[in-house]
Amino acid sequence: MALIELSVENLAVIERARVTLGPGLTVLTGETGAGKSLVVDALALALGARAASDQVRAGADAARVEAVFDQVAVTPDTPLAELLDANDRMAILRREVSSDGRSLGRVNDRTVTIGSLASLGGRLAEIHGQHEQQRLLSAEHQLELLDRFGQLDDARQRVAEAFHAWRGVTAQSAELLADPHELARRLELLRHEVDEIGAAAMTPGEEVELGARVRAASHAEAVARALGEAGSALTDEAAGLDALRAAAGALARAAADDERLAGPAERAEGLVAEAVELARDVAAAADAVDLDPAARAALEERLALVYELQRKYGESIEAVLAYGERSAAELARLEDQEGLRQRLREDAVWTRAELEAAAAKLAIARAATADELARRVNAELPPLGLPAGSFDVDLAEVEVGPMGGNQVAFTFAPNPGEPPRPLARIASGGEASRLSLALKVVLAATDSTPVLVFDEVDAGVGGRHATALGERLRDLAAYHQVLCVTHLAQVAAFAQTHLHVGKEVVDGRTVATVRTLDGDDRARELAAMLAGEGAGDEAQAAAEALLRSAG
Repeated sequence: MALIELSVENLAVIERARVTLGPGLTVLTGETGAGKSLVVDALALALGARAASDQVRAGADAARVEAVFDQVAVTPDTPLAELLDANDRMAILRREVSSDGRSLGRVNDRTVTIGSLASLGGRLAEIHGQHEQQRLLSAEHQLELLDRFGQLDDARQRVAEAFHAWRGVTAQSAELLADPHELARRLELLRHEVDEIGAAAMTPGEEVELGARVRAASHAEAVARALGEAGSALTDEAAGLDALRAAAGALARAAADDERLAGPAERAEGLVAEAVELARDVAAAADAVDLDPAARAALEERLALVYELQRKYGESIEAVLAYGERSAAELARLEDQEGLRQRLREDAVWTRAELEAAAAKLAIARAATADELARRVNAELPPLGLPAGSFDVDLAEVEVGPMGGNQVAFTFAPNPGEPPRPLARIASGGEASRLSLALKVVLAATDSTPVLVFDEVDAGVGGRHATALGERLRDLAAYHQVLCVTHLAQVAAFAQTHLHVGKEVVDGRTVATVRTLDGDDRARELAAMLAGEGAGDEAQAAAEALLRSAG
């Protein structure tokens, strides 16, 4: 993956600039104050860095930056992966900072939060500037780098698995009731609940049927009277079935003489049949009416029991029965609690032993890895103008967790006789930057950040160490795309891409410009870096010699 283009508009003294970058090492050079660090600031804004309204060029409504990354590796855990096309694998990060302080971020033309932009930006590029807090300075990241350098991911995974197994057992043990009196009370309550629900022997939907039967029983006498009246009306000789039969017979005789009356005759015959059936149904219903007060009381008592259990255990019979099943399961578990407690004690012993054994193996491997890492980094320091043996990796024992039982701290002692201090507390930005470079060179093959940016990495480095610094940046560029702001010609000579940042006055205003140097222009820039503007033939020859030796 690579940063292939950076566009800047109205950022401080940069009115408009578009920079095309290539793989390997890119350097930015120019006079002090020309705006080299502004290019780094622009990239930082595109990556989600904090913005301020005073970064906007005076008179402009907003500053805008755009960084185009090609061949982006998209994995399921990549921030904003849904916005990154897995086919073209391009990410265009845009940032707009308005003059009133508002800030807007976009990824592939989709608006995103600045936090999300920073999460993705941190995966794509890492900026190493003086006095900045970087991932390299965090204890968690140092531990990750140490394990990656030693290829200890598998060992650490075994520790994590053992830790989670042990914690699972201890969590189960913590859920057990320790107080025997509380256990006895809980068992008694559960038995009561299970027995009460079981004794009721309810069936789903029973309350609906019971409610209907209770309502019917409460009106039984009135229903019986009404049914009696209906039955009498149907069977009364004067107005009931006999009268209806007589009418049907008369219509049948009339229909025999007049076909037009066949329909009414058939209807009358049907009414007779229906009335006969209705009379039988009314009689059966009257016989079925239960006027027994005891039966009614039993129905009401049963319905009251159902409502009481619903009040205590659930809104429906289904919910009450489910509650009873859960209570029965917990009862069975608690009745076997002592046996379970003993089994968990045994499980806790062996899972803890497995955890400590895995952590001990990881600690031994980390100790060996820490020595090797310190040795490799210290070998890089003298050429960078830093004291030999001043870097170390401290391992301290801590309570075993999912990452093992070690706390890691990268330390540095820049001044002989002074105690080493954690990397994050180093006072000199130049020392911190160069030490970071040494670490990056050693860890290059294990660092997954594609683009590394070093701002003023050569601060405090004299000419005698400049070539070594350039060589290390070149070596680092074999694994990453590297951008470096430098004042040293010896460093700039190793670049595959050389950008020059300059200033000029246009219409009375200062404007920064960025252009790519090659050929004679590049040699002249190196000569100016060696001997100042107007450098003579000797400086020009020295610059050309630097380019030949670096190439």
